[in-house]
Amino acid sequence: MSDIRDILQAIGEAIIQHAIFLLESKGRYPLDRSTSRLLKSFRAEVKQGRNAKGQFEGFTPNAQLELYALEYWKWVDSGRKPFTKKIPLRYILEWIKRKKMRGRVRAGKGRGRFITDNQLAYMIQNSIYKKGIQGRPFVQAAFDEGQRLVELYLDNQLLDDMTYELDRTFKDIPN
Repeated sequence: MSDIRDILQAIGEAIIQHAIFLLESKGRYPLDRSTSRLLKSFRAEVKQGRNAKGQFEGFTPNAQLELYALEYWKWVDSGRKPFTKKIPLRYILEWIKRKKMRGRVRAGKGRGRFITDNQLAYMIQNSIYKKGIQGRPFVQAAFDEGQRLVELYLDNQLLDDMTYELDRTFKDIPN
C-alpha cells in the first residue's frame, strides 16, 4: 500500500503539469514556462489531516492537497468582462516595467515621439475597460484530470483492499 502523502503529491503534480500544458498550448498568446511568473509559481503541498478535536493525525486519508499560484490565476482563467471596474494603474505600470515596454505614437501628429509609461498604462487600462480580456479556462480541465487520477487510485486501492480482505477471510475459515 502506497503512502497517502506520496499519492496526493503525485496527483497534485499531475494537476499542475496539466494546467501548465493547457496554458502553454492554448490561446492566441501561449505562456512560456521560462518567462511566465504564473507558470513558475504553481506548487502543490500535502497537509496533514486533523481529527475532530483539531489535532494532527499525520498523513491519513484526511490529508489535504493544497495547490498554490499567483493571485491573478483567477483572471487568467475567467478573463475580464468589458465595462467593469478599471484595473488599478499601478499593476499595469508594474507589468509595463517588467516587460520593458516603451510606447510610441505611430501615426498622426507627433509621429515617432515616445509617450510616458503613465500614458501607456492609461491607454492599456482603457482598452481593457472597453474590450475586456478573453479568459483561458484551465482550472476545471486540470481538476478534472486530478479527479480522474483520484478515481483511478481509489479503484485500484479498493480492489487491493477487497483482495486483502478476501485473503484474510479465506485464511480465517477453519477446516
